[in-house]
Amino acid sequence: MKFTTSQQIVDYMNNEHQLALIDYIVVYGKVELRTIVQDSVKLLEIDEKTLTINYTSSNDSYLYTSVINWVDALENEQVTVEHLADAKAKLLAMAEYSAAKQGFSHKQIKTVSYPSGLVSYSLYALFVVLALNWYDPTILRTIFGNEFFQRVFSYLPAAVAISYLFIERWSFRIFVGLAIPHSAEVFIFTIPGTRKYRVSWSQSIQWNIMNFFVGFFLVLRFNRLAQEC
Repeated sequence: MKFTTSQQIVDYMNNEHQLALIDYIVVYGKVELRTIVQDSVKLLEIDEKTLTINYTSSNDSYLYTSVINWVDALENEQVTVEHLADAKAKLLAMAEYSAAKQGFSHKQIKTVSYPSGLVSYSLYALFVVLALNWYDPTILRTIFGNEFFQRVFSYLPAAVAISYLFIERWSFRIFVGLAIPHSAEVFIFTIPGTRKYRVSWSQSIQWNIMNFFVGFFLVLRFNRLAQEC
């Protein structure tokens, strides 16, 4: 998107990139993140020298103004703003830099990618079967009856019946064998990932629970969503 007026930049940043404005205040304005009422942050003015951001402090509910000089705004690309046309590249470089300084990505994941496909749903079903058989290896036979199982297995390859009998017998060990690596993935990948991309608390819980059930398939889905956002 090409900007020709300062008001276009102001409207665009306020409507699409408020997160970047918050990061600017924290890193360049040296304001503690916890003291910023995030919904209050607005880009007020921008020109060839400065950008001016308003925000409300949670400490006293006062409206404050943070003025950032382009020449003082460090970033990795070392973009120089001589005209408004240079502002877009500078703002992006500042967003990446200020987010990274806090340990975040300049992108934010605002949604949850729910499972799709037979493999994902099969893993959820497997955990349910393992948990039930762990509690009582005969519980499904009791609920549905042996005749039902025999009739179902008669239509399926023998390997399916053998596999189920194996699961029925060793449910606890299989459950633990899956739960340990999946739990490790939650702590190694998903929890740091949801923090990096500033996922909301409720959505973060959903991502972590799904990771426990489907394992690395969830990590792949999360990384793909991060690339797209």
